[in-house]
Amino acid sequence: MSKFLSIEILTKMSIEAQNQQLRLFSKVDITTKLKILEQQKQFFHKLKNSYADIDNAVMTLASLILAIHFIVGKLDDVNLNAIKLRGKNNKVKVKRQKILGYWAIVRTLKLEQNFSFRKIAQYLKKYHKLEVSYSTIYELWNELENNAKNEEN
Repeated sequence: MSKFLSIEILTKMSIEAQNQQLRLFSKVDITTKLKILEQQKQFFHKLKNSYADIDNAVMTLASLILAIHFIVGKLDDVNLNAIKLRGKNNKVKVKRQKILGYWAIVRTLKLEQNFSFRKIAQYLKKYHKLEVSYSTIYELWNELENNAKNEEN
C-alpha cells in the first residue's frame, strides 16, 4: 500500500483536504499550534495501537492532519474566518514587498515613460513575472510618493 493511500485511509480525507488542513496549520497562532501538537500525540498513539504495521512517518503526518481537523473544528466561525483572513493579509504584504523590490522600475515607468498603473502592472507581469493588480501599485504609489511630496512641502 502506498504512503499516500495510507494517509488517505487513516485520515479519511482526500489529498486536497489534507493540504487544506496543513495550510490552516500554517495560519493559526502559536497557542493553537501547540494545542494541535498536543492533540497530535494522542492521535498518534491511538493510530499506533490500531495500525502497528504502518510506518511511523506516515502515522505522524496522519495524526497531525487529524489533530488540525479536530482543533480547528472546535473553533467558532469568527475565529476560523479571522485565521483565513490573516493568511490573506500575509499575501498582500508579500506582494507589497515584491513591488518595493521593483520600485525603481515603477518610478521610471510612471515618471519618465508616463505609464498608467495598469500598464505598469502589465509590464511587471510580462518582464518580471510579477502578477500584481494595478490598484495595489496605485495604493503604494500614493502611500510612498505622495507622502514624500507632503514631507517636502
